[in-house]
This record gives sequence, C-alpha cells and structure tokens, in this order.
Amino acid sequence: RAPEAERDLTLSALRLAESLGGKSVVIGGGDVATAVLDFARGQNITRILVGRPHRRGLRKWLVGSTADRVVAGAHDLDVSIVGAQERPTTLAATMIARTREALDIRRSDKLRWPRYAYAGVVATVATLIGSTMHGAFELSNIVMVYLLGVVAAAFFLGRGPSILAAVLCVAAFDFFFVPPYLTFAVSDTQYLVTFGVMLVVGLVISELAARVRLQARIAGYREERASALYDMSRELAATDKLEVIVGIAVRHVSDVFASQVVLLLPDADGRMRYPKAQSGYGSLHGADLNIAQWVYDHTEPAGLGTDTLAGSDTHFVPLAAPGRTIGVLALLPANPRRLFVPEQRRLLETFAGQIAVAIERAQVAESARAAELRAQTESVRNALLAAISHELRTPLATILGASSTLAESDALSDAARRELARNVSEEARRMSDVIAKVLDLAKLQAGATRVQLEWQPVEEVVGAALSRLAARLARHHVTTALPARTKLARFDSLLIEQVLVNLLENAAKYSPEGGHINVGADFRHGELVVTVTDDGPGLVSGEEAKIFEKFYRGAAGGGPGGVGLGLAICKAIVEAHGGTIRAENIPAGGAMFEFTIPQEGVAPVVERELETEAH
Repeated sequence: RAPEAERDLTLSALRLAESLGGKSVVIGGGDVATAVLDFARGQNITRILVGRPHRRGLRKWLVGSTADRVVAGAHDLDVSIVGAQERPTTLAATMIARTREALDIRRSDKLRWPRYAYAGVVATVATLIGSTMHGAFELSNIVMVYLLGVVAAAFFLGRGPSILAAVLCVAAFDFFFVPPYLTFAVSDTQYLVTFGVMLVVGLVISELAARVRLQARIAGYREERASALYDMSRELAATDKLEVIVGIAVRHVSDVFASQVVLLLPDADGRMRYPKAQSGYGSLHGADLNIAQWVYDHTEPAGLGTDTLAGSDTHFVPLAAPGRTIGVLALLPANPRRLFVPEQRRLLETFAGQIAVAIERAQVAESARAAELRAQTESVRNALLAAISHELRTPLATILGASSTLAESDALSDAARRELARNVSEEARRMSDVIAKVLDLAKLQAGATRVQLEWQPVEEVVGAALSRLAARLARHHVTTALPARTKLARFDSLLIEQVLVNLLENAAKYSPEGGHINVGADFRHGELVVTVTDDGPGLVSGEEAKIFEKFYRGAAGGGPGGVGLGLAICKAIVEAHGGTIRAENIPAGGAMFEFTIPQEGVAPVVERELETEAH
C-alpha cells in the first residue's frame, strides 16, 4: 500500500540490515506497537530501537505514534528512539501531506479516484433511501441508513473512500433532514451531538473494516505461499529422479514468483551448465553462466536486487545443502519489486532450500543405485566364477585323467581305449553345455536375443525337444498330452524348445531311473499353457520361487549338482514372451513346472487325432 519510493527505501534498508548480520521478520497483528512488544518478549529481546515520531499536535494527542505506544508498553524492556530531527516544513506542505495521509491519497500507478466517486454515489443512494423514509420513520432510522452506507463503502472501497463517505453522509443528513432544510445551519444544538457521534462512528467503522480487509488480504497471501510450498514439497518428496525434480522446481518457482526460471547444476569439473532436459513452462533462456558460477563458488546471491553484479536483470540464488552447494537457481521476475518483499524473499530462500535437499537426495539415491549395481555385478561375477570353476573342475579332471592314460599307456585294450575316449567326449560336451548356458543367459539379459514370434503347432516344438534329449530320457517313461483339437500358437520355436529342453533335463536329473515324465500343453483364457511333471522327490518348501534365480541349485533329493542357470534361462525366455513360469509340488509326489505364453489374435484350428505317445 506504500508509494513506490517508500517501498524501495524500506526494502533497501532491510537488505542493508541483513548484509550487516541482521534478520528481518514480518509480524502480523492489529496494532504495530503491541505486535512488536509481544514479539520482543517472545524472543527474549531486551532492547528495542524505534524511529523518532513525526506526528504533532492534535493527531499525536488523539492517535499517538508507534514509538510513543512502544515506550508506554515496554515496562520491562529498554527502548531507544533514533533518527534525525524533523526538518522544518511550511504549514501548507504539512497540511497537504496530512490530508493525503488521512484520505489514503498516494502517488501510485493505480487509478484510485473512481473509488472516491463511488463514495459519493453511496452517500447519494443513502440520501435517496432516506428521503423515501422521511416523515414515516424517526431520524434515528435515517441515521442507520447512512451508517449502513459507510459500512458498505468501508467494506468494498477501502479506508480513504469510506472516510469521505462518512463526511458526505453527515453533510447530507444535515442538509436534507435537519431543520432548517436545504441549509447547513442547525436550529437545535442536540443535532451537533448527533453529527459528531455519526461522524465518529462512521470513521471507526471505516477504520475497522479497512483493517479487516487488509488482514484478510495478508492472510490470503500467506495461505497461498504456504500452499505453494506444500505442493512443491509434496511433489519433490514423491520422486528421486533428478530430471523430474528440476521440472517440478522450475514450474512451481515460475508460478509462485511470476518469473522465468532455470535451475543450473555443475558438471564433473564444477562448471555451471544448462540442464540437458528439454525446457518447459516457465523456463529461462540466456542466464549469465558467469554470474551463476560466482554464486556457486561463493554461496551468496547475486544479480538483480543484490550488491553483487546488481546490473543484471536476473536474480541468482545458491542452492545450498549442508556442507556444500548443489547448484544455482536463476529468476527473471516480471515485477522485481514483488520478488524482494521480505516475505517473498524468505519464501524464495525456503523454496531454494527444499529444492537443494531434493536434488541432494536424488544424487544420493543415484549414487546408492550405482553402488548397489556395482555390488550386484561383483556378486554375480563372483558367483559365476565360483559356479563355473566348480562345474568345470570335474569334467576337466576326467578329461585330463583319460587323456593322460590314453597318451601314456600302451597296454590298453581297444575296449578300454574306446571307454576313455567316450568319457573325454561326454565331459567335453558337459563343459560345452555349461559355457553355452552362461552365454545364453548373458545374451538374454543384455537384450541381444530377439524373440521371433510365429504361428506354429505346439507338438512340433515338443517333438524337437524330445528328440534332442532322446539319449538322456532313454531310461525314463516320457508321455505327452496334447489336445486333439490343436490351434497354432504364436511363439519363438527355438527359444521355447530351449525352455522345454532345460525343463526336461531338470526332470530327468531329479527323477529316479524308470520314473515318469509328462509334457502337456493346452489353451486357457487366451494363453498357451505348457507343463512338465515328474515323480521325483519334489521341491523343498519355500524354494518354489528361488529355483528360478541365477546360480541357485535345488537341494531336493540330493540330486546331481549343476551350474544353476537352466531354470534362470527358462524364466528369462518366458518373460521375454510376456509370460510367466512357476513350480510347485504334486500331491501324489514329484514336481510340476508350468509356463504360460499370451496369445494375441485368432489362430486357425488344425483338426488332428493325437494319441498319447509313449517314449
């Protein structure tokens, strides 16, 4: 509400105080002196400095100055009055200044005269209403109409227009309704008391209404600031992605402070750089990176509104976290004066602090993720080396022993030589299988293996898997249960064949010689469902999900060891098809492995008579 020059002087004084180590605080309350004293006592302040009062004469006696009221109420505090003596002024200048202050007439860009014209309209309307009541109602009722008009003017127009409305209403009541009519003369002196009380009541009402309006506006501004801070804090707390945090910060700061904003972060060398993310709403282009670098290095604001590089049209704020500076926030305000109101500046500092904490949290989270990834990589590498070394040690020992015997012994029979050669071949094939599984899993996890989906019969891929394992399954009873009415399924035949081979190898490994293994396929709820069951010892309770992890080897039945990659490869292939795989125990004994593959579209139906085949 203050004139522009007075506002600038106040803000510069506050900045000077803060640069000297002071702290500015905005206090709310109905009376300045009471609010200052209450704040001083609440903060254990023992000394108050106030400016020298300038009110003189009757106004000083009736209203009193803030300094006088502080001195009167500071019974337990020291109060010092500072300031130069008031310069002498002419009586005309004094009267004009006091008239402007009383009527709230200030130099401003706002157009205020229409409100005073509306004050005259209020007095006119009240007079018209009073003229219709004259003769039928007592004059006291007409006085109430005028007071109602003053209240309306105070509520809608403000302090100055309401004071003018009160004066006009008193004059109109005297002129139109107090004998002698149409003159300002008063025949009965009791009306002078009426005029005085009416004027005082009107002035008091206008002052109270103006204060209520001002306090409501201040409360509204503070609620908006608190809401804006809460909204930004809530969004920042919901993410730990640096790019998202930068976007949230720019959007909220731009909206609250009516500015173009950019958040500048340092590179690996500590040099300020523009963010790589695409600019959005409220983004600032062309901020001076040299000023931002100075702010980052010195952790002090610079640019517009400061004593450092004040010629810039952009305000730079450091994003300071405990122990270090995270980055710099640059703002190009549409209205620079609004940005440097004490509450706005304090809100900006709070915003900067919240943004700095969020960015630091994102950086810590990124470092934690990188450390976790390194730890996982190291763990996988160690597990891989341990598993491969364990799996390769036995076949290497067999190959070494057999080859040494073949090379050094001349007394071996042909049958013995063939047996040793066969052992070398089998163990070499075992080593090849281990290495192939490791490479397959590495390709699947790296995304190097692409799924080629084609429509094809299920029984063909089942038959291909059984053919590959004919030797391994020769000592087991294998049955296939495929539906007579078979639809073509959409999948990658080579990869699904690998899944079936791994599942069948696992079943053969843990099933006793002469055991039963069954392969079944069916369509349910738009999915291809394939099962592989055996009558082995089953799964240990609690390991149904763990057996699909890398390098995990089931402990059921004490079966032969393995590298622990077969089922992990099955899971990776099935998930690459968008399906799921699971394992469970069969109540009758044994284990069942089931995987599903979603089927999109309608495949043709092939009519065939498929009998259960035994191998």
